[in-house]
Amino acid sequence: MNDGIMKLMHRKMKHLLFVVLPALFLPTLAFAAPASFKEFAELAVRILQSFIALLFASLAVGLVYGVVLFFANADNEQKRSEIKQYLLWGVIGVIVVMGIWGILALLRESIFGTGVVGIPQLRAPS
Repeated sequence: MNDGIMKLMHRKMKHLLFVVLPALFLPTLAFAAPASFKEFAELAVRILQSFIALLFASLAVGLVYGVVLFFANADNEQKRSEIKQYLLWGVIGVIVVMGIWGILALLRESIFGTGVVGIPQLRAPS
């Protein structure tokens, strides 16, 4: 019975991933309709910046979770060493994401002259 529940959950997750999630982005794509290559490139950069902001937020939550786990396992040295590796890769991930965000901001400013300097943020499509 436990195996049947797992298969059902797996099917539901596939449905969520391949049907529901892309459907959430359809209005954005339908109203985007770029008229020129410049508008298309600006749209692509905005989508990438939104993705980077989401990735940065998830990395921040993961790092906070790792720190909580690190302090919760104060007595287990083996578990703490595993969590240290997790935190190290989390910090490396944050550095990489911030680098990508900086490169996108640089490209947007140099090519389009409309760069946004500051913290990555999610914005409603315009």
